Amino acid sequence: MQNKLPLFAILAAGFSFQATADISASPLHSDPDHIKEDSGIVRFHGNVFASPCVLSSESRFQDVSLGDISARTFHNAGDRSQPVTFKVYLKDCLKGAATYRNNIAASQTGQEWRTYTTSEQAVQMTFIGESDPGNSSLLRTTGSSFGAGLRLMSVDGKPYVLNQTQAPYLVKTGDSVLTFQAALESTDSTVTAGEFSGLMRIKMEYL
Repeated sequence: MQNKLPLFAILAAGFSFQATADISASPLHSDPDHIKEDSGIVRFHGNVFASPCVLSSESRFQDVSLGDISARTFHNAGDRSQPVTFKVYLKDCLKGAATYRNNIAASQTGQEWRTYTTSEQAVQMTFIGESDPGNSSLLRTTGSSFGAGLRLMSVDGKPYVLNQTQAPYLVKTGDSVLTFQAALESTDSTVTAGEFSGLMRIKMEYL
């Protein structure tokens, strides 16, 4: 197989030849009809986003198992199964403005309170889904099990109301993790055996 010279060697050889040869440095074809030119267009595009935080890929779709739950757990409406945790991971959160915020989201929650942020971002969470017919604060389940819905809660067990904006969370600069809980909650005195599932969407608003 014939060895190929490196590109820089070929260029060097060509330069040496032209430097020592006593010929005119004119184009190979001086006829204008033989001089041809071609061109092309390169288009660049992209997007610059201004979101204070980025929802990580593992948080965009989650499958949370509540495991096997005994029907004996439920005796009255409002009884709950053992809660399980699920997390929302936020990445690359920008530094927020250090401001005094008064009555954040009072119009949505009806709560009168205030907080002082020290350069953290504030994010409001809303759990959106179809309400249970027996209790509108619960997420409706589908399947062969009846008499219960899914209750969303804070990490310390405070119950959330479905489709209602919650009080803001303060997230630090960089990466943050928001932890929540979910449990099956009875809407009747009995819960029938069978499989169940529920689907909700998490809406986040940055303040």
